[in-house]
Amino acid sequence: MAADRGRHSSLKAPPVLAGVRGLLYGPRRMPDVLPFRGIRYAASRAATLSRLIAPPYDSVSPVSRDELAARSPHNLIHVTLGKDQPGDGPTDNKYLRAAQAFEGWLADGTLRGDPEPALYPLEQSFTGPDGRPRVRRGLIAACRLHAYKEGIVLPHEKTLTAPKADRLELLKRVKANLSPIFALYEDEGAEGHRALEAAIAGAGEPVAEADSDDGTRHRLWRVEEPGAVETLRRVLTARKAFIADGHHRYESALAYRDLVDREAPGLGPDAGHRFIMMTLCSMADPGLVIYPTHRLLTGLTSFELGRFLDQLGRFFTVDTLIEDLHRPAGRAWAVARLAEHSGKSTAFLMVSGEDGKGRILTLRDDADLAGVPLPRNVTLRELDVTALHSIVFQHLLGLSQRSQELGENVRYEMDAGEVVTRTLSGEHQLGFLVNPTPMWQVQAVAESGETMPQKSTFFYPKLASGLVMRRIHEDLR
Repeated sequence: MAADRGRHSSLKAPPVLAGVRGLLYGPRRMPDVLPFRGIRYAASRAATLSRLIAPPYDSVSPVSRDELAARSPHNLIHVTLGKDQPGDGPTDNKYLRAAQAFEGWLADGTLRGDPEPALYPLEQSFTGPDGRPRVRRGLIAACRLHAYKEGIVLPHEKTLTAPKADRLELLKRVKANLSPIFALYEDEGAEGHRALEAAIAGAGEPVAEADSDDGTRHRLWRVEEPGAVETLRRVLTARKAFIADGHHRYESALAYRDLVDREAPGLGPDAGHRFIMMTLCSMADPGLVIYPTHRLLTGLTSFELGRFLDQLGRFFTVDTLIEDLHRPAGRAWAVARLAEHSGKSTAFLMVSGEDGKGRILTLRDDADLAGVPLPRNVTLRELDVTALHSIVFQHLLGLSQRSQELGENVRYEMDAGEVVTRTLSGEHQLGFLVNPTPMWQVQAVAESGETMPQKSTFFYPKLASGLVMRRIHEDLR
């Protein structure tokens, strides 16, 4: 697990995966990519539309939800993330209220359907957590739903039952895709990326612009000219889709498709419920980058730092840093030390609230992993987060896999500085900073039919909900 992986640290997958693809799935295929008649806010300028869009439902805290709702009675959060009310029941609940709001906005002109089907190029200009400005582009289209076992649309993370039930109930009532799934596709030679850039260049001015709270500028175009549409569809037909964000919504859409087929058998192959709105991003896009999600631990009973360090020494080389993590320069140096291991060895930066020290933990080549609950899949075993969760959290600290999934002791944080601050303040007992998971590992795990631990990847920025939406029951051909 600690072997040199530097040659595989870029976004490009190692050549060995080509053979794996052929064995597992045969020729590469991608779901049908079709234009659709989008539903958009009548307000399209950034000053107004920025008050109406919202982040994906699963990245909104209760406080943020209320702040978004207070910005406008037409903010999409009123539909995507309703609130339970006293007296709710079968005839009045947050899902029914969401449907009433959505239909009401269509009736009063707040939302409007575009006159003709189109593909929707999206550009996101942003500054990432690393402080570097970037631009990421994707194509929003209606994509045919496929079960994972078909090997055409592949997941990389596990899902939970409760969020899927929630999204399914919303689909049943609103009958619309309110925010797109974010998916990636292989693009050797960058053919898809160049076709998208050409489509944007020929599309004229954006039809919508908005700014999200993280500072991302979102720009949306419509492409309906038949030649341009066909070019985009052609370059995507041989690509497989890897879900980067939106696993719960995708699986809920599969469940809704099957529900409709049971209740109304005989609908055509291009009936709208067989598709989902998806943003497709080329793996060759220079703005595509994966950031890490760090871990914070709390509620560890009978925890003793000295004993824990002795236990860690059985598996890791423990390097105690002399840098003062209370100082910004010390934190930056510590993070840089961790980054030196990226793609080369399995390593973490552990911060202790007890003594305020930072320590680089590097998995030893001679570590005896017998008895450690590691997955059988080789690629999955190679993930840094797998070692962290399996060896440190589960084997040494005794946190069951179930308790980790429920977040009983583990908290997640994207900001490395926040991890250090909240640990040194005593709010959490331990903080673990990790290096980002390289794209080749995401792809390899997905193609092997496995899924990663929660929060193994952080694709930034999030897609905004409300730039364009799609009615589920409109046929697409």
